[in-house]
Amino acid sequence: MSQFLIVYGTEYGQTEKIAMFMAEKIRARGHDVDIVYSRQAVRSPESLQKYDGILVGAPVYMRKYPSSLRKWVRFHARQLSNKPTAFFSVCLGVLQNDDSVQKELRGIAENFFTWSGWRPGRWVVFAGALRYSKYNWILKRIMRGIAKKAGSDTDISYDYEYTKWDQVLQFTLDFLSSVERPNEVRTSEYSNRTQTSPGHQ
Repeated sequence: MSQFLIVYGTEYGQTEKIAMFMAEKIRARGHDVDIVYSRQAVRSPESLQKYDGILVGAPVYMRKYPSSLRKWVRFHARQLSNKPTAFFSVCLGVLQNDDSVQKELRGIAENFFTWSGWRPGRWVVFAGALRYSKYNWILKRIMRGIAKKAGSDTDISYDYEYTKWDQVLQFTLDFLSSVERPNEVRTSEYSNRTQTSPGHQ
């Protein structure tokens, strides 16, 4: 049995939902999991020595990740670099097939890794959700415009989820395998076949 940590940032709940899903699947394999919201983690910094594997998750918000998550990663960069780690980003626009968007997402991640001093063993971008019911009036219009470009849902009287849970499961299981059998599985980056674009998750 191994000990895992999942630290996540979230804006409107979808990244948290994905983190909880991952924790459930890890526990189903017989491992222990601590799951911590980044704002709480920043207030209570502690050693990561006891963990065998660490997952970090964050939504893309205003072309960057939440401040508390970024600060936590930078503070623990050295410890993270000595552990099996994975990073998952969450964003909107799963239907938007645009090379410039793909390049921007990769740039956001690469800039974060360079700034923080931590490079995860693998990373991925998952589609998120449209939480119109949680947005203020201005943000609803902004997100509706993004959704329109992506060919997604624009009726602001409903919420919509685009996360492909089979992809989340596979990423989680692949990371588990890399911890359980480190000599058999070694990946520098997880390649997500889903088209993605920035958004608020």
